[in-house]
Amino acid sequence: MFDFLAQLHRTLLQQQISQASFLLAYSGGLDSSALLSLFARLKQQLPQLKLRAIHVHHGLSPHADHWAQHCRRQCQRYDIPLIVEKVRLSNQKGIEDAARSARYYAFKQHLKPHEILVTAHHLNDQSETLLLALKRGSGIKGLAAMQVRSELWQIPIFRPLLDYSRDQLLDYAQTEGLSWIEDESNQDNRYDRNFLRNHILPPLRERWPQIDRTLQRSAQHCFEQYQLLQELLLPVFEQHYCATDRTLNISGFTKYSRHKQAFLLRLWLEKNALAMPSQRQLSQLIEQVISAAQGKQPQLRLENSIIRRYQQRLYLTPNYADISRQIIKVVFEQEIPLPDNLGNLFFQLKTTHIVVIWQKTSGTVKHTLPLPNRDQSIQIRFHYSGKVRLARNRANTDIKKVWQHFAIPPWQRSRIPLVFYAENLICALGAFVAAGK
Repeated sequence: MFDFLAQLHRTLLQQQISQASFLLAYSGGLDSSALLSLFARLKQQLPQLKLRAIHVHHGLSPHADHWAQHCRRQCQRYDIPLIVEKVRLSNQKGIEDAARSARYYAFKQHLKPHEILVTAHHLNDQSETLLLALKRGSGIKGLAAMQVRSELWQIPIFRPLLDYSRDQLLDYAQTEGLSWIEDESNQDNRYDRNFLRNHILPPLRERWPQIDRTLQRSAQHCFEQYQLLQELLLPVFEQHYCATDRTLNISGFTKYSRHKQAFLLRLWLEKNALAMPSQRQLSQLIEQVISAAQGKQPQLRLENSIIRRYQQRLYLTPNYADISRQIIKVVFEQEIPLPDNLGNLFFQLKTTHIVVIWQKTSGTVKHTLPLPNRDQSIQIRFHYSGKVRLARNRANTDIKKVWQHFAIPPWQRSRIPLVFYAENLICALGAFVAAGK
């Protein structure tokens, strides 16, 4: 039998992660059971190895609770801490995609800083992944399939079994006397991966016994070509990318070839941890957003995010709720929650002035404001279409020009808390304080 343990140790050394902490993705099936056993045995040789495991409970099978109990027993046997995370699947995706997204969201939630997620993907999985990418019409990044070390959704991933077949893992598991569960859904050929696994790949392997190795080589060639493209275009990308706000400057962008534009856009979306768009979506982004006339405010929705353009920059934002009509009455010395994840406000009443503190995820904004007249109520609003005076010696200016002066994108203007004394705009928090009469 192949010495998996020695090879695992060598792989850790080659990847320079022998001192890392690991979170093992443990479903309880054959593959992840072999993975758990190997790392438990390795920990006996390397006591400094830090291991945890996570089991994602999808609730799709009537046996799901039994599987979770099985995983608990195995981890207790190996003295490896186990997290059992129950998830609910989104109705917006197919069940395969929804389950995968839920798993990785759970992994990301539990992954500690400097910890690496370890999965039990093997050679047969690689073949399935490559064929699924071909079915989707993926480019070379998608056709690169899986690598031993990679990052997905800002999660560092290690796949130490990727070079070994399922038969080799089965041989190891049987020799070691491992116990594992069988997921009955693996026989359901309505799912694309199962269809490939159960109906397409077996006759291919019978005809060409080395087909899995061949497909892996093709995936590796695609990965190397993608890496080369990144290396060649990264200097160009860095000329356009602004790391402080993660925007993309598209000045001069249309001078590039269509292929170059598409690749730079993919780099930007990858930098923002967004799933790769389809060819159709990329074409829409180039034609309808980047190539739109100056002065326009085009946008394109990708999953739950919106790509917006303003002053020759592309921004990636959530799909914000419309809060423009909301009005909030101010209460002093109490935390005031703002809508749509905008944070909280706190108003402090002083003898000669008012202090306003806006606590949001990106930091804290603080303003000192004059006292209102006794008959004036104080409100927070999110919309104003009149004029404002920025200095005593200047004329009133239309609010639209004020927003433009401060280079505040249109979608942010209705997300800035506006402080009103009665019907008078006093302050746009984080932007300006209006001058008195």
